[in-house]
Amino acid sequence: MRGKVGFVLGAAVGYVLGTRAGRARYEQIKRGAIAVWETPLVQQGVTAVKGSVNDQVQSVKAAASRAAKSAFVAATQPQRDADSTQPSTPRTVDAQGETSA
Repeated sequence: MRGKVGFVLGAAVGYVLGTRAGRARYEQIKRGAIAVWETPLVQQGVTAVKGSVNDQVQSVKAAASRAAKSAFVAATQPQRDADSTQPSTPRTVDAQGETSA
């Protein structure tokens, strides 16, 4: 379905850009496109798509929020040694490149 709509839109744009009929023909095509856009069937489709997009936006927002919270918690928790249940001491690097606890 999307391929057909894209083809028709491409053909219409190509015709408008390539026609020698000028502004009058462009206005006629524009009126026809507006008439089609305002039909109840097309508007039902628009409403359905808007609802679907809104649902997807809410889902993506919730997933992004969970991921951000998880990343924040992981970044703010002290790191633990693999063999220990105690937090590891932070290591620092001095000017000579030597590490210390």
